[in-house]
Amino acid sequence: MTEEKILCHQCGKDLVMKFIELKDLVFCSSACFENFKSSMSRKDFFKNYGDGFTPDEQRWVPKYSNDYIKMCGYCPKNLAETCHEELDISGVYHDDVIDTEEMRWCCHARFILSASMSDGTVPYEVGKKVQKRAEEITREQGIKIVTTINTTNAFADLAKDFNYKKLQENSPEPKELEMSHAAACLMCDPEIAKQCEEWVVKEFAMVDTVKKHLKGRGLWCAHTIQALADILIDRQGGEELIDEIIPLVEKVAEEKGHPGVITRDLFVGLGRSLS
Repeated sequence: MTEEKILCHQCGKDLVMKFIELKDLVFCSSACFENFKSSMSRKDFFKNYGDGFTPDEQRWVPKYSNDYIKMCGYCPKNLAETCHEELDISGVYHDDVIDTEEMRWCCHARFILSASMSDGTVPYEVGKKVQKRAEEITREQGIKIVTTINTTNAFADLAKDFNYKKLQENSPEPKELEMSHAAACLMCDPEIAKQCEEWVVKEFAMVDTVKKHLKGRGLWCAHTIQALADILIDRQGGEELIDEIIPLVEKVAEEKGHPGVITRDLFVGLGRSLS
């Protein structure tokens, strides 16, 4: 009896094994998953597939994965479109930073490190310093993967100058990002992801505190609010620190003509604070 074929829902490729699963759909690559996701409106995707990122009896999914995904669904349209338009330039160094890694990195952590250098105002050497500090933090915690939380805290640990200065941009040519933000947690090794999950719980506990500091200010992408929450985890003087970071980052967003703060703005601003 012939075994049932496994075909990529997007491109029709015959798969030896399942790679990315979303409900009853299977995809051969992050690119195909993203193409499928982009084939419909954000509203329709989250309406039809949003619950595919929640755990059930058959599989384990990292806690809050669904919350991260849905953040893009309720983000103001103009801010979400700005973020989406700049994904490729933000991730332009995603693959390059692998060369100097000394341990395993979450692909989202690589993305924010890349984003910090993506307009050419933050030297690559600064990125390497952040990379080194993030790995030090990870080893101190006794976990096996560098997370976005550790990477954000590496920026915060090294930040020293929060005065805004308009700098001459020298952005590289964007290149298509071969990772899926939406599918990344579905693809992660569960044993590794469980280590990340412990810190994500702490992150979500700090979100309301961050929102108090942003009250009355402009638009902030929900993912950037989560990143500021990371800085508050187990940090003495954390609230005072984010009060210095917030106006700098808002100036970066204004400089770029953005309707609010997106991930790229936050990490370019943090990168400049080290330079």
